[in-house]
Amino acid sequence: MRLFFKTGSWIIKSAAAFMAFACAALNYSPLMSGVRSMPGAYYAESGEQLAEAINGSSLPYGLTVAASGSSDESLTGASYTVECRLFGLITIKKAAAYIGQRAYLVPCGQPVGISIYTQGVLVVGLGSFADENGRDVSPAADAGLRAGDIILAANGQSVSTTAELQGLIDGCTGSVTLDIERAGTRRRLDVAPGSLSGGAGRRIGAWIRDSTVGIGTLSFYDPETGLIAALGHAVVDIDTGTLLKVRDGKLVRAQIIGVSRGRAGSPGELHGTFDNESIVIGTVCGNTELGIFGYAEDGFSPDALTAPVPVAYPDEVHTGAAVIYASVDNGGTAQYACRIVKTGRQLGPEQKGLVIEITDQALLDKTGGIVQGMSGSPILQDGRLVGVVTHVFVNDPKKGYGAYAYWMYDTFGG
Repeated sequence: MRLFFKTGSWIIKSAAAFMAFACAALNYSPLMSGVRSMPGAYYAESGEQLAEAINGSSLPYGLTVAASGSSDESLTGASYTVECRLFGLITIKKAAAYIGQRAYLVPCGQPVGISIYTQGVLVVGLGSFADENGRDVSPAADAGLRAGDIILAANGQSVSTTAELQGLIDGCTGSVTLDIERAGTRRRLDVAPGSLSGGAGRRIGAWIRDSTVGIGTLSFYDPETGLIAALGHAVVDIDTGTLLKVRDGKLVRAQIIGVSRGRAGSPGELHGTFDNESIVIGTVCGNTELGIFGYAEDGFSPDALTAPVPVAYPDEVHTGAAVIYASVDNGGTAQYACRIVKTGRQLGPEQKGLVIEITDQALLDKTGGIVQGMSGSPILQDGRLVGVVTHVFVNDPKKGYGAYAYWMYDTFGG
């Protein structure tokens, strides 16, 4: 029995060693090298161009590549699914294929003032107050209202400003029925407002907001459709982090009045100003994870350094030299050298697709690198618009993230 155990143990160990060797050999075989050589996604302007790319693939014996209409929900927005199969039978790898005419956009880089008015009103906090009987009450909290909720209607009437909501609360007796949106789901709450002493009105104990303003950078302009885009990331409420749903808004020309240089641990910031007399660039129609979008006013002329340029497909972007367009003083938009140090392989729209590093000494002297307010600055490489600046590395302001321009345009204008 003891001899049999040793023999069995030897066989098991040998089999395990053989399997490990076989897996390692397979991993470094021409077969697996061929699989790894497939791109994470294909981009083409037509089905014929996609077919040429697939037919031009150099794969070892046993592997075939074919495309079919996409029904895979994990491949967001893909026109086709490209499958690599072993002997035409076993699927080894899948890739998305995106088909669409290449866009030509004007890279901008000018500072803009942003004003956004929300759909409904946003609850940014809850509180309590002394009612007419001197009791400390918080009707909104008691009814289950939360910070981050969006109040869309009160007693069946739509609300879009704080004044409208207050007027409906003051004008009703008893409870007020609020239609709210929470994390994408609509629900209804009944809130019993409390009356202030001396007949000074009714309150529910909620801090609400119906608009926001800020400074950013205009990313690009589509001369064919009038589409304009800025920021490269969503506008969120400063208190709750909630993505603001846009009712309407506008982009106006802003003036840079100063800059706080960035340093490790302390992001810098562009200081800008605009007012009601500032020249209107265009409307704001949408607020997404990849920036804000709208349409330019008639006669809009971007402060562009180039004519329209092609938008790069993500697989055309590579590490190496690039430039950004930005305005960091009142000298207007200028071109600054940078380097793309990392490219991400994405199957759908995401903010952090690129990592860039500022190498232009003039910009480093002025700002220390990427600062707040430069979000949306276009990134160009090889004569193509490849992305826009989105975030700065807090501990290394020379570096920051960028979103692919392809996904940014596709999100709203593609």
